[in-house]
Amino acid sequence: NARMAVTGRMEQPCAVLAGNEAEREELARLMNSRPVWLAAALPQAEEAAVIEAHRAGLRLAHRLLLILVPEDPARATELAASLERAEGWMVASRSADEEPEPETEVFIADAAEMGLWYRLAPITFLGGSLAGTGCIRDPMEAAALGSSLIHGPRPGPHGAILGRLGAARATRSVASGGDLAEALAELLSPDRAAKLAQSAWTVASDGVEVTERVHSLLRRMLGED
Repeated sequence: NARMAVTGRMEQPCAVLAGNEAEREELARLMNSRPVWLAAALPQAEEAAVIEAHRAGLRLAHRLLLILVPEDPARATELAASLERAEGWMVASRSADEEPEPETEVFIADAAEMGLWYRLAPITFLGGSLAGTGCIRDPMEAAALGSSLIHGPRPGPHGAILGRLGAARATRSVASGGDLAEALAELLSPDRAAKLAQSAWTVASDGVEVTERVHSLLRRMLGED
């Protein structure tokens, strides 16, 4: 009995994506405390819903910035031109070495720097979950970096994770473009976004300490420490 201990459950640690801190600081300075949200790995089928939500969000917060990461990087140029032509928005593109200036309403970025975008955006919409085949990115990536989560009804391969997050009231679930606009409006309240983000971070870190403790014991037993 003296050698036994009762612990909580074990969970696989989620990988915390890297991000260039100097880049984060510079982009945060350029954004100058603007409200920011992220559409992560957005498929073409969900572009209209995100545009609708951003249009509604701009009516509530005229300085709102959307960081848009297309699922298909080849869509970036066409998407930028379409947004400028159809919506009259100012669009900047990371691939063209453009910056999110004060008048920029949409910043098109790429998936190679997701750790950076999660750190800059307090709100993340999980692309693929609304009209696609399921979440394209692991929800825990955003949760581990303090971004609150919005997702549709299609979890794809991440159903178990979204189930845990939903049970902890750590996400905002939506079923349509109109719902997405309402969820964004709700989370533009910093207190509400922070509450979801804190709950999501708790789920992301739950069980990790136990897992690491077991790993440490096994390493010692194997003589690796």
